[in-house]
Amino acid sequence: MRRVASIDTARLRLRPYRENDLDALHALWTDPQVRRYLWDDRVIERTLAAEVMRGSMASTAAEGFGHWAVCPTGGDALIGFCGLRRLDDGPDVELLYGLTPAYWHRGLATEAARAMLRFGFEQLGFARIFALTDAPNTASVAVMQRLGMSFECRLIYHGLDTVQYIMRRDAFPVPEEPFLVHYAVSRGREEER
Repeated sequence: MRRVASIDTARLRLRPYRENDLDALHALWTDPQVRRYLWDDRVIERTLAAEVMRGSMASTAAEGFGHWAVCPTGGDALIGFCGLRRLDDGPDVELLYGLTPAYWHRGLATEAARAMLRFGFEQLGFARIFALTDAPNTASVAVMQRLGMSFECRLIYHGLDTVQYIMRRDAFPVPEEPFLVHYAVSRGREEER
């Protein structure tokens, strides 16, 4: 499997986590507005952020996907995360996304999530991708709807009132916006596709 170095969209670069992302991730995940739905308003320890980050790095190395850093085009500062992970360690794949509040209301979460869906369908060959959020998280539901995902069900998930959406590969409208995958070919070099 070829290792992906990054994905570029019109305004963003998505890339696998790096060890030096930990402080920025922990700050993001403990921000009161972000943790409200992401961590159920729990302030997580830095050690848990490190464990989640390294688990995603291991998933990226083993399977080619995880949740990754979202950075503005031309920069390397982490402003959010977006990616794919196994849903409850099973065969189904879940889309995840979140941004620093200073970057909300610009369409960036939708842009990052759309690129990750495209990557999952075109590069990884998934037949379907799910997204879940707490039912009161209307901003996240709006992203799922803008992506064209279909409502599948409302359920109690990990003890919370949750909505689940789905996108099937054959229903995914391939966007006309920029989408460039950079593959790592050797140390320090990238190949574009």
